[in-house]
Amino acid sequence: MRVISAALLVCASLALAEQRDEAKYTDTAEKTAKELRDRIQAAANALTNHPWAGDYYYGDGMGVNVSLHLAPMAGYVFEWHGCLGLYDRNYGNVTETNGRIRLSFTFKNERKGFQGIAEELVPVPWGERRYLIPSDEIIDFCNKVNDGTEPRESNRGYFLLRRGDEKKMVSGFPSVPNDYRAYLLTKPILAEITGISSVTTRPSICEWNFKDTTVILNAGRNKGLLKGMEMLVTKPAHLVESVVITKVTEATAEAIMTQSDDEKYGPEKGWLLSTKCPWKEK
Repeated sequence: MRVISAALLVCASLALAEQRDEAKYTDTAEKTAKELRDRIQAAANALTNHPWAGDYYYGDGMGVNVSLHLAPMAGYVFEWHGCLGLYDRNYGNVTETNGRIRLSFTFKNERKGFQGIAEELVPVPWGERRYLIPSDEIIDFCNKVNDGTEPRESNRGYFLLRRGDEKKMVSGFPSVPNDYRAYLLTKPILAEITGISSVTTRPSICEWNFKDTTVILNAGRNKGLLKGMEMLVTKPAHLVESVVITKVTEATAEAIMTQSDDEKYGPEKGWLLSTKCPWKEK
């Protein structure tokens, strides 16, 4: 999926013009966003140790640069910048219910391609760090903790982190909701591909298709695997591929590896997997 992401960056940029809601990019929207950011910043600065108010960022420094400014009563401003400039923008009110933050939208919000933001976010503290995780991506966040991507040492990453918090050291685990704590592993899970179940294709936004290969693993609940966990290929060592667990029994599991359909190789029996990035192990 990491190789596919680079191709999607090009395709999404080409398709962006067709997806634009022009109201988001007017001078009026720019002025409103700036005024609202200033108001949010002032409100956040007036708060002490607030559990989620502040300025957040995630991205890769290229096509994905997502910022979110928010504070109680003051509202929020979301913007997505990329290689071609401003990709998306929204702003509105913020409400908190049962420890979850909900955003209202001034413009159409669609989480598709290089645009959109989750309507519901979960504040996740980790020591002095503060993350905002989409409520439907908490397992994905746990996977990044397990593989060593989080806690990250720079502002670049997959999830909203309060700016400056990447410099703060942490220990133990992040405080994810109770239902997800079993997804945080005290040690890596290892597995081997023992069989190939099926290969299917589905369309992408580009001219090529996705290829989904279902594989069988020799580990299951007995090793701590849960549906939604991600495992990375460790052998062959030169590959950068991963699988996502889709079905778990006591001693086996099924998982899907997603590639582009023009890849000349695919998963094979004997490949080794781990929930930890191999380069993080080293």
